Parts: sequence; C-alpha cells; structure tokens
Amino acid sequence: MYQKRKAFENVLIMGLDMISIAISLAVAFWLRYGLIYGRDSRGDQMWLLVFVLALYAAINILEDFNDHFFRRGAFEELENVIKAEVVFSLSLILILFLIHRSSEMSRLIFGYFIVTNTVVMYSARLIFKQCMLKGYKRSKYSSRLLIVTTSGQAESVVRDIVDYKEWNRLIVGIALTDGKVKKEISGIPVVADRDSLLDYVIHNGVDEVFIIDGEMRRTPLLETWVQELERMGVIVDINIDVFDITHAGKKNLNRVGKYAVVTFARNLFSTREMAAKRALDVVGSLVGMVILGVATIFVAPAIKLDSPGPVFFGQTRVGKNGRKFTFYKFRSMYQDAEARKKALMEKNEVSGLMFKMEDDPRITRVGKFIRKTSIDELPQFWNVLKGDMSLVGTRPPTVDEFEQYEAKHKCRLSMTPGLTGMWQISGRSNIKDFDEVVKLDMQYIDNWTILQDIKILIMTVKVVLIGQGSR
Repeated sequence: MYQKRKAFENVLIMGLDMISIAISLAVAFWLRYGLIYGRDSRGDQMWLLVFVLALYAAINILEDFNDHFFRRGAFEELENVIKAEVVFSLSLILILFLIHRSSEMSRLIFGYFIVTNTVVMYSARLIFKQCMLKGYKRSKYSSRLLIVTTSGQAESVVRDIVDYKEWNRLIVGIALTDGKVKKEISGIPVVADRDSLLDYVIHNGVDEVFIIDGEMRRTPLLETWVQELERMGVIVDINIDVFDITHAGKKNLNRVGKYAVVTFARNLFSTREMAAKRALDVVGSLVGMVILGVATIFVAPAIKLDSPGPVFFGQTRVGKNGRKFTFYKFRSMYQDAEARKKALMEKNEVSGLMFKMEDDPRITRVGKFIRKTSIDELPQFWNVLKGDMSLVGTRPPTVDEFEQYEAKHKCRLSMTPGLTGMWQISGRSNIKDFDEVVKLDMQYIDNWTILQDIKILIMTVKVVLIGQGSR
C-alpha cells in the first residue's frame, strides 16, 4: 500500500517535471528563434521535445530523485533540482552527440533551456508541495486520522507524524487508552478514551485509526477494536508485531509517518484506483451538468407553477465516513415536508433507518412525475462534480438517520456516496428492509472495481428508462 502510494507520487512529480521541461524548451526556442515549436530550416523542434521528455523519463526510472520529496526543505529541493539538471544535461549532450544530432540544439538554446528549466522546475515543485500539504491535506479527499495511544506517548507520536509531512493524512483527534483526562495535546483535541473510542468513530468523520500502545497488544480489547473498526469500513493501522490478529478483511504492510504498521481494512483501494474513479466522476458529472441545464429550462417553471417555494431543495446529508455536505435535488415536495415527516413516521414502509412511503402526501403533482422519471436527482451532478458524491456508491443518509447508526451501518459510508448504486438497480423503492440495503451496499464496496461502476451506470440508465422501482 505504501509502495503504491510512493509510485503514484513519483508519477505525479515526474509529470510535473515534464510539463516544466516542455515550457522551458518552448521559452528557449522563443528567445533564440522567436518560434515556440514546429519545423523550419533550423530543425524539428517537436522531435527534440519528444526526445528530451523520453530521456528525462528514462533517467527518472533509473535514478530516484524524488525520495522524501515532501520532507525536503526549500534549500534541499534546490540542491535536488540542480543535481537532476546536471545528470539530465550531461546525458542529453552525450546521447545527441552519439546519434549525430547535436546540431539540432544550439549552445544558446541549451543555455536558455537549462537556466529556465531550473527556475521553472524548482518553482513548480515548491508550489506543488504547498498545494498538497496545505490544500489537499485539509480537503475532503484526505484521510482523517485518529491516533489511539497513551498520554505519555501522544505528544511524540503527533510530532513524529506532523514532521514526516504526509500529504494524504490529517490528524483529527486523539483517543487516550490510559484513562488520563486532557483537552488537547500538541494542538490536537483529545476526543475519546478506551471506552468511548468505537462510539466516537461511528458518529464522527474518521477514515483511519492508528493504534500505537504497547500495553494494548496484551489485551483482547485490541482484537475487538480491529474487528469492529474493520466492520465499519474504517482502516486500522497497528504496530508491525500484531500481524496475527484474527480478522475478516484484508491486511497490508504500510507506514504512518515514520512508523511501520500492519494495516487492516475491509477493503483496500490504491491511489491509482481512486484517481480513476474520480476521473470517471468528473467526466460523467460534466455531461450531467449539461443535461441538468437543459432540464432546468422546463422543470423550473413547472415546479414554480405547481407550488410555492424554491426550484432546488438542499438538505444536509452525511457522506464518506461522517463528512457532512449539502445534498441537492429538484424540489418534489411541499415546503413543509420536513415538519410533516414526524407525523408520517408510523406509515414508514422501510424497516430500519430509512423513510419510504407510497402515496406520500407531501409530494406535489410535478414532484410525482420528476420522481418517477428520476429527473429530481439531476442536481446531484453538482455534488458529484464538487466531490461530495460519486456517480456510483451508496445513498447518503440524513443526519437524524446517521445519528442512529450502529457499527454494522457505518460501513456503508466507507466509500463516497453515489448518485446511483446497487440499491437503485436492484428494485429501489421495492426493497422494504434497511438491512437489505446495507447488504447490497457492502456487496458493492467489498467487490468494487471501476468496471463494476461502469456496469452499474449502464444498468441505471435502463432502470430509469423503464421506471423500475422509482416513486
């Protein structure tokens, strides 16, 4: 898992460097000839660009210049860039000479290129680091880490993880296992103890739990924690010498900061797999936003004429591992729908933590049509584009539903909620038991692949067209 993340980091950095090289070579040609790229009497600049990029990629495969990239300071980064430039420049000169094409890069162009590339590459790397360490790390996409340790260890553990400068994890709290009462340690809030750990994870936004406590290894409670957290779909990282804990999911060697750990999880997805899923979401949501724009022209006036109130309905829902966001739909109910829900709870047709009712009196005439055709769901393409939701996933619960969740329910939020999913293509409103919904959700999460997402999207189109299970 750690090696896969490192490989993904290297691909990102190498891609950034190649963009810097392309820009720098263009600047060099422009300064010398007033020509960016093309073919003229002075040679084929496009051929040279392709050759230079291929050479740089080959050098990076043979020599790792990106080790400890995020932990390097500004001066260390400059040293690394200069070292890479020297190796690259010497290799470029030597190979162009050996293939008898050295005349295609004049000494002046070479000088312009090296100077420009050093500045551009160095600047791009510094900006990229800041974006990942300060932007991505605090975004909805990073892994929210809860540290479980003793009061004596907590300060040093927090310091070690922070100093390691990981871009993909954000420490959100500390749980103390020795009964000491503290409000915060090194600026991180103490949010739970040994007794309240599982309850805290169920009802708060935690993606990953790091347990570092030597005494806990000798207690059966540790095994219980691993099993329950894994059941919730939360990743658990523990010291390397507890590899033999009984569990039902997957385990992997990993690293949290400088600490070597064994990672337990219901399912483990690589950064590359999640990047592919996000790319599918972005492409699909952009197409969906066009459909939404066209639909709004016709749906908005109909909603307004049918009943007073806004065209769009926004509601707080709970997303991946407890993250809250505003969920959008075309309004299909009267404005007092939420207030009337409590009076209708006894008519709920779904067993468990979900509300569904046939002939719901809160639904307007236009609302019945847009629900039957699933047009009311189109505004959620905006949620997908923002990253609050995915095209395919589990349906996000309301806040009051989430607050009643147990460990067996929390697992359905271990992936980003979706616009469609197994529930939608398996009967939707015809399913009357919430536990059946959870079962379908976990079937999706446990067996997820990008091809499965594409299959579900195709099947969703079919279900919507025939109106199967929707009301």
